[in-house]
Amino acid sequence: MKKKHLTVVTLLIAVCTVAADNVQQRIVPSPGVGIPVRWPSTPPADCPFEKSEELTGIVFTGRYKNYTGADTWYPSWASDDKLYSPFTDGTVNRVRSGSGYNFTKLHVPTTGFAVIEGSDPMELKITHAAVIKHEPYPYGGQYPCGSLVYNGVWYYGTYTLDWHKNPWDIMGPFPGFNISMDLGKTWLAETRTALNPVFGESAKDGRSVRTWKMKDKYEKSEYKKGEPGARVKIGAPHFVDFGKNMEHSPDGKAYMVSHGATRPDSYNSWAAGDQVYLLRVKPSPETINDSSSWEFYAGRDAKGRPVWTADFGKIRPLLEWNDHMGIVTATYIPPLKKYVMCVTDGRGPACNGNGPYDTYLLEANDLTGPWKLVSYLKTFGEQAYFVNIPSKFISPDGKKLWVSYSHGWSHKKPNPPGSRYAWCLQEIRFADPEEDIRTPPNPLKSGVNVALKAKATAGTSYPGYSPAGAIDGKVGGYPHNIREEWASNNESKGAWIKLTWDNSQKINRILLFDRPNKYDYITEGKLEFSDGFQITVGSLPDDATSGREVSFPAREVTWLKFTVTGTKTGYPHIGLSEIAVFQAE
Repeated sequence: MKKKHLTVVTLLIAVCTVAADNVQQRIVPSPGVGIPVRWPSTPPADCPFEKSEELTGIVFTGRYKNYTGADTWYPSWASDDKLYSPFTDGTVNRVRSGSGYNFTKLHVPTTGFAVIEGSDPMELKITHAAVIKHEPYPYGGQYPCGSLVYNGVWYYGTYTLDWHKNPWDIMGPFPGFNISMDLGKTWLAETRTALNPVFGESAKDGRSVRTWKMKDKYEKSEYKKGEPGARVKIGAPHFVDFGKNMEHSPDGKAYMVSHGATRPDSYNSWAAGDQVYLLRVKPSPETINDSSSWEFYAGRDAKGRPVWTADFGKIRPLLEWNDHMGIVTATYIPPLKKYVMCVTDGRGPACNGNGPYDTYLLEANDLTGPWKLVSYLKTFGEQAYFVNIPSKFISPDGKKLWVSYSHGWSHKKPNPPGSRYAWCLQEIRFADPEEDIRTPPNPLKSGVNVALKAKATAGTSYPGYSPAGAIDGKVGGYPHNIREEWASNNESKGAWIKLTWDNSQKINRILLFDRPNKYDYITEGKLEFSDGFQITVGSLPDDATSGREVSFPAREVTWLKFTVTGTKTGYPHIGLSEIAVFQAE
């Protein structure tokens, strides 16, 4: 068993070997990173979708990356090979966007947008970020949804929300699109608002959910909660991703999918609904906000052929599953000649909207279906939302994809690793039908890690961040669980942590993991041992997805001390997520 643990822990991502007195150092992944995991598919008993016979499951490869501290990312692949995406409720390149109206600070809602360069999801660069201001009245917030760049024009959709009993549990109408003719440098004046939405829907239905009394604009506002109004069908639509500049559109039209509801007692929120609807348009600055230019899926005729109509009143659900549908996106996979749809049911326990959320993937040969279940990912994230598959990162054979999402707006536990409040990317592949992948045991929690039985002390510790958190066998920490790491109290260089044992320990290997946040970064350190031996330690990877392994000839010690000798300039509270000390065989 020991050999098996050691094999897992020393999987190599990048190697940096330092030879001094037979000491070797290299970068290794955190346990669970780089290890493929097949997510179990556990659909509820009333799932209306047949299981796919061609795509039978999802494997997370263990490769992931996240960027920024904002959510709501829907990248569109333009002809210049760049990705253009909305974002909000966070900061990108020091640009802050917040889409909810703040009655106390009189904040005007904004939605952000950004330009993304690069072809490797692990090495992307966000080169531009800015915001658009909105007027959501009579709703409380206005958020990004469907975004498309086509023939050099950016069409940026937004949707409105209000608050009744739970966070943004009133789905308002889809006002329409902002338009930029120069890829985000300037934007045409907003022509559609919540009072004049492109499809004419309203969740207020004459009843007040929130009433604003304005003396001077944004100078004084009051609001009150009331009964929720009617439901909407096209609340937060998203463009079907047809690849670079819509190259795989079947007819040159842009298609959108949207979650909605019709039942008066349905939970129709930003993340939940009963149905999925499908609509299309030939995109241009003249047509995109013209309701007469749109067509809507209206079911099937007597021969089973899909029916399209320009009459919004005749729209019919593409898919329906009461109390189990929500945020929806779809992407065309050219090598497989299939569409993959991502649906997130964002109700959470007792419909409180806080999660955890379930996400499931469907596949079809045609947008109008039939749609079949690929995998039902229960508590994915465990609070993942805005899930989509960017077409730019599909492998040549179509079997490997990258899932884009955000996670944890209410600070849920990350699962899989790499999930956080950000733009998250996870590599997945479609599983072989008989494939059974099991997660190996965590070597940091094994008996060969003698740090588990040491006493940890430190020069200083920030309140709530105990040195014991660095020897608990878990690579974790802020913002998800501060008990899983040690942070010094306003220290950088000179911060230290010491492990002491009651009896001597024969050891030959140490693993060091930096704190998972992107701010406190150890660039150099020093290991000292009770027998007088010392080792200069190189930089630790900055996000705890990997760590530095230090190997040396076996020695018997009663204590060891790690002192920080170099840090990223300007950041205090230096510390460690984990230090593991391995027994020599």
